[in-house]
Amino acid sequence: MNSNFYSELNPNIDYSRKNLRLDGWGSNGHDFFLKDHFLEIKNLLESEWKLGELQKSPAIPYETRVLPKLRLTKLEISAIQKISPNAYTDDYERTFHSVGKSYYDVLRLRFNLIKEFPDIVIYPKSKEEIAKLLKYASSKNFAVIPFGGGSSVVGGVEATKSRNQKAILCIDLTKMDSLLSLDETSQTATFQSGIYGPKLEKLLGERGFTLGHFPQSFEYSTLGGWVAARGSGQQSSRYGRIEKMVNSLELVTPEGEIKTWKLPAYSTGPDLNQIIVGSEGTLGVITEVTVKIHKLPETRKYVGFLFPSFTQGVNFIREVNHNGIKVSMLRLSDEDESRLFGNLANLGKTSSLYRTIKQKFIQKILDVNGVGGNKSVLLCGLDGSEEEVNSSLNRIQKIAKSFQGFYAGEKPGLSWLKTRYNMPFLRNHLLENGIGVDTLETSITYDKIFYLYEGVTKAIRSSMPILSSMCHVSHSYIDGASLYFTITFPLDIKNPIAQWTKMKSTATDAIFSLGGSVSHHHGIGLDHKKWYIKTLEATSEKALKGFKSGLDPKNIMNPGKLFS
Repeated sequence: MNSNFYSELNPNIDYSRKNLRLDGWGSNGHDFFLKDHFLEIKNLLESEWKLGELQKSPAIPYETRVLPKLRLTKLEISAIQKISPNAYTDDYERTFHSVGKSYYDVLRLRFNLIKEFPDIVIYPKSKEEIAKLLKYASSKNFAVIPFGGGSSVVGGVEATKSRNQKAILCIDLTKMDSLLSLDETSQTATFQSGIYGPKLEKLLGERGFTLGHFPQSFEYSTLGGWVAARGSGQQSSRYGRIEKMVNSLELVTPEGEIKTWKLPAYSTGPDLNQIIVGSEGTLGVITEVTVKIHKLPETRKYVGFLFPSFTQGVNFIREVNHNGIKVSMLRLSDEDESRLFGNLANLGKTSSLYRTIKQKFIQKILDVNGVGGNKSVLLCGLDGSEEEVNSSLNRIQKIAKSFQGFYAGEKPGLSWLKTRYNMPFLRNHLLENGIGVDTLETSITYDKIFYLYEGVTKAIRSSMPILSSMCHVSHSYIDGASLYFTITFPLDIKNPIAQWTKMKSTATDAIFSLGGSVSHHHGIGLDHKKWYIKTLEATSEKALKGFKSGLDPKNIMNPGKLFS
């Protein structure tokens, strides 16, 4: 596979706010790749999860919703529009920018349960406009919420304000989406922070480069959001997490502007880059980011392995990392997730005697190799020169054999590449049919990973009637890995918020008590704040709040999030 790998990226998505789904994932005209087979999916899930009669749960029509009145005077709106003409107070803009795209957010949007909305949504076109907006908001004591793609799944962009604050301003950065410079000699590129993933990669790809940051939200998230939430992309094993990609950045705060140095490395006290990365809009607005880029790889190969158990697969991942083998991705699904995705992959395919014989033949081979009915599927990504990729694959295959792994070739990898950003669209359809879907992620060292996996799975399944609790390893390191859980459950139409709160609290309490990270790559926002604060000693919390008060003395920046 060559650099044509990027041909599946879609840089032409219409991101106009009216074209993006208000209470679901994605945009109009962009949907789940198996949507025409949803009846088959429903039948499959009914069989897989032994479903009873599910209650339809259509969204409340947008036209019937009534928003709270604006808390801004006409003079205040006029003053804001003089600073930045692209400022709107209509109900659609206010609703769209009220929350992000977590299950909890979408649930509240669908059932008209949002209680707080921004009073005005502003689309600045320069950092100078942003500086003036923050100065004005500070003088008036208005809360300010920075907003990019709005794909946060932890309450990171929810419209919030302190009790003493009069109104909420939302600053949407997506009009600031340009490539400002590209230094081929140093292999760095400077972008405005509001650029969406597909456009960023298209601009780099045209010059023969890539950033290598591909989160599942890639099509609907922005560079500024990746940096603010300290995110990880699917190829992080080769290209690193976003904090490793940042060379320098610019942050506009209520007290002025911060510009970090464009240098490869330095030892001049605390690294401001690493304080701003992950600050989730609580310190200011990230306006520009200079990132380290890479030449497009000569060869890309994505392959599959089958292991007789999740345990064997995790041990394989640990061994690959300890041997220092260069991979782009090691993604391991547990037995439940492997079975479900395998069944989904067969939907819509016509049955035939040939296919039946072929499947039985393949299963016979797997049985001989010690991979029985319950399989754990691992996807391995390799980027680099042809020599490097082939060498790494040979070494990996030898390690896999020592853990009873069966090499399944490139077909599983190619199948995953075609649909890797598409699975969130399935949630839209499941919600319509009374099935809730939520995710949570954590990380831990290898010595505790199975203890955490079993403990969290048990906690989730004991919290309420669960249809399915699945897990996969999404990112791995020399000392540990992340666990990404997907939970499906019959929606409680009468008490959907209480149902979600109980499940979320039970699962996160288990993660916290078992020593896992409160978040691996989704951030803190509002949803994880309670547990994050528990991880901080009083001195640490005091230091963080002191730094924030130096840049944002009136606490106007994304109030209530993270540690603020």
